[in-house]
Amino acid sequence: MADFPYQPDFKYKVKPRFNVETTQFENKVEEAHLLTSKKLRTIELLATSRLQTEIDIVKAFFDSQFENLLPFTLVLEGETLTGKFEPGSFWHSKVSAGIYEYGFNFQEVP
Repeated sequence: MADFPYQPDFKYKVKPRFNVETTQFENKVEEAHLLTSKKLRTIELLATSRLQTEIDIVKAFFDSQFENLLPFTLVLEGETLTGKFEPGSFWHSKVSAGIYEYGFNFQEVP
């Protein structure tokens, strides 16, 4: 399993969630099942004012994970988390000459 190449020292938001599966029947009644009691998190990360070398490494890492096919580890404030990129969440942009920003959502997996 790969490690995210940077320990985030930038802005992030944490969204706690539980692994729940919901089934809707033909009579429109819904039934929910808790798949695991472990609370999972989706973490939205935003890195600003980054150099070309960092954005190149992060883009290559994203490509090596085939977006959300392979899990990887992320160290966030000393805690090692295992998860995947949330599908469609990775982005990057050029802010000015040689300065970039990027962001993605990291979905913790059980």
